[in-house]
Amino acid sequence: MELLSIIIPIIFSLMPIIVIAIVIVTVVSKTRKFTKDYLGMTPSQTMNLINQGIREEVTTPKAITELSAVYTPKIQRDFPEMGYGGMESLARNALIASFNAIEKKSTEGLLEISCSPALVNKVTNIINDLGSKGEEEKYDNVKIHRCGICSYLKKQDEAIVAFEYSLQYEYKKYKLGKLISSPDRNGLVQVAYRVTLTYNQKIHEQTNNMVYTSNCPNCGAPVDAGSKNRECPYCGSGFNVINDRVWQVTDFNLIK
Repeated sequence: MELLSIIIPIIFSLMPIIVIAIVIVTVVSKTRKFTKDYLGMTPSQTMNLINQGIREEVTTPKAITELSAVYTPKIQRDFPEMGYGGMESLARNALIASFNAIEKKSTEGLLEISCSPALVNKVTNIINDLGSKGEEEKYDNVKIHRCGICSYLKKQDEAIVAFEYSLQYEYKKYKLGKLISSPDRNGLVQVAYRVTLTYNQKIHEQTNNMVYTSNCPNCGAPVDAGSKNRECPYCGSGFNVINDRVWQVTDFNLIK
């Protein structure tokens, strides 16, 4: 009797632990049965598959619409002084410059290339919005996988070209100096952007007091679109006078 009086209180005191253990064993057993019956895998195999999917998500480049072979001959015919190379270089430079502007909290770099006021305002709004929340974004080690024209439209006095870029970068967001967002340990993400370039003859003719720039079709360096010089001051390659055909990057958007 004395032994029972000692054992019974111990058993009752252990009851919650016993119940929890039974619940855990039941849940594990049902989980194993579910994954085996419906997925044909053990829980550990399922977790490995999930981890593999996450790794592939941050290392597999995003697909883009690439119709350069269709549109390049038309662009070369309509704008031989820029061509595909000059337009792609301008779009690429503007996209990278936008990342840098957001990171540095300054649009000064955008003014060095042919970006429209609308694009500068868009980046300024992003910077101001982040600042109002005490946040900042970092884009490091940007690497472009693929790029190409996804659309091209030309009218009498206007033309619009849209490029899509599949790229990766190490993205991190901070709030008041504290890291609050990073997809993985290094912050590596795969993304796709669309960059839009616009040419408008009428706007250019009506704003002779403004100084625009374009890009050398050979090396992509910025050149004065109003200059009468027919040689690039950086690489020395020749090009046609382009003061009457100025392209500007007007927008960029994250599409996936």
